Amino acid sequence: MSSDGLDNYLFEFYRDEITDQEFYLRLSRRIGSEQARQDLIRLSEIEKEHSEYWKNKIIASGGSVDRIHYRKWRVRIYLFLFRILGLNLTVNLLERGEIESIISYREYLKITKDEDTIKGLRKIIEDEVSHEKLFDDMSPSKEVALEHIRAFIYGVSDGVVEVLAAIAGLYGILSSNFLVALGGFVVAIGGTISMSLGAYLSRSSESDYKITTIKKKSVIDDHLGDSKLKAIQEESGKSKKSALNTGLSYIFGAIFPIAPFLFPLGIFSLIIAIVLVVIVQGVSNAIVAVALNTPILKSASRAAVLSLLAAIITYVVGLIFHTYFNIAIA
Repeated sequence: MSSDGLDNYLFEFYRDEITDQEFYLRLSRRIGSEQARQDLIRLSEIEKEHSEYWKNKIIASGGSVDRIHYRKWRVRIYLFLFRILGLNLTVNLLERGEIESIISYREYLKITKDEDTIKGLRKIIEDEVSHEKLFDDMSPSKEVALEHIRAFIYGVSDGVVEVLAAIAGLYGILSSNFLVALGGFVVAIGGTISMSLGAYLSRSSESDYKITTIKKKSVIDDHLGDSKLKAIQEESGKSKKSALNTGLSYIFGAIFPIAPFLFPLGIFSLIIAIVLVVIVQGVSNAIVAVALNTPILKSASRAAVLSLLAAIITYVVGLIFHTYFNIAIA
């Protein structure tokens, strides 16, 4: 690789570091937790040290950083996502960014021959790796919160896909948008009850097992302490919470495909419903991808395409029944 190519790496590294520096600093002003605020300020200071390192490297090689500024669009998007997603998912985004930085630095480490750069780069990589501890301190209950977010998103996903599939099939048979919407409501109510009941029974079984285990341990220890009593009380209430969250998320998702059929728009109601579901599926699965630290675009596009296929297949089935079996309701 040419020296020009290596210089381009330096410029990109510098831009990335000043971008992260600015983002951490701005985010620290929006965090309610004092500990999280201090952690973010510390991260900003570390990124500033890194940016100064790359700045000195660029100047030493005869370059200038006067025209290089932080990526304003990235900072604004991340701050917007923080408002929408909250701290726990934002922390996952930060971790994703740090991992990408580490990968870039390690790739550069393979091609540079300068001993001073190698030494400095290894120190920067160590700093980036150590940020994981700060992220854990910033959001100690992150895993529990992310689990709740994933459960809600999957409930929404079930609601939009199942109700859209039903509505698309009904549209091939029913001539009235109102009847299609009514059929969608019936499916949504049935799905909400079914999903809530399933969530309640599933969580009840898990809670019963955990409570039984706690009681067995207390028999062996001959002592049921306050912590164990509290654990039993928490487990006892989780079944109802699980059923409620599942039901609410399912019915929330069902609203999107049903809403367009409340208006006399003909085939456009179905088109709008499909578009809404594709958008909801794309966004919701992108959020899950952030929570799981998996590829965002892949998860969002896959969910959107599968939702579209479900709608097309059920619409075709309804159309077949209407055309070949003369099934139609005016």
